[in-house]
Amino acid sequence: MKNGVFTLATECGQHISSKSVVVASGARYRRPAIHNLDEFEGSGVWYWASPIEGRLCANQEIILVGGGNSAGQAAVFLSGHASKVRMMVRSESLADSMSRYLIDRLEATPNIELMFCTEIVGLEGAEAGLERVRWRNRKTVEETSGDIRNVFLFVGADPATKWLSDCGVVLDRTGFVMTGAQTGQNRGVPQLETSVPGVFAVGDVRSGSVKRVGGAIGEGAQVVAALHGFLGDKASPHA
Repeated sequence: MKNGVFTLATECGQHISSKSVVVASGARYRRPAIHNLDEFEGSGVWYWASPIEGRLCANQEIILVGGGNSAGQAAVFLSGHASKVRMMVRSESLADSMSRYLIDRLEATPNIELMFCTEIVGLEGAEAGLERVRWRNRKTVEETSGDIRNVFLFVGADPATKWLSDCGVVLDRTGFVMTGAQTGQNRGVPQLETSVPGVFAVGDVRSGSVKRVGGAIGEGAQVVAALHGFLGDKASPHA
């Protein structure tokens, strides 16, 4: 604890009434069951899509795995850099997992190929990184391979929020911390404050965050002002 602020508190219930807490416990990206996946993480297998990765795959054919909105947004972004985006989805449709406007945009982008009922079954490469990918159609069981050097995995993440179960902090249906207007509180809740006054959430653990390093850094800087505001209000005579 420093200056009345607890960061990554694990026993927040007994402290919340008088202290300020910042929840920044992050989330763990889900990983498909591919036996040598860890060999290529950071050298051809990515869990995000920033301009850096966009430049890495310029004019290349790439694979993106996932069927949610974040996957769709990443596919559209990467289509502006890659020569072709093979978007692989385990299910038969995107209707139940993605917004209609994003589906329409994917279908209208000429260098995005939607591959339903498809999953990656093998990765090959050397010390320099990923060189080849093998995938399989779940219906026909037919396997295909291609020279692919970049694979983007957008299959979701699990937030580290189990320790918040007795704190009264409202979570969304997938376990991420809800903040600001998401909390449904009648009081005017600052953007990064949770349902419990004085408890703030930043980064990947926060519901609706962009799940990017830059975004987490920005929220970390933004929450400082919110903390000063909260602690200042409690210290004032009228508090």
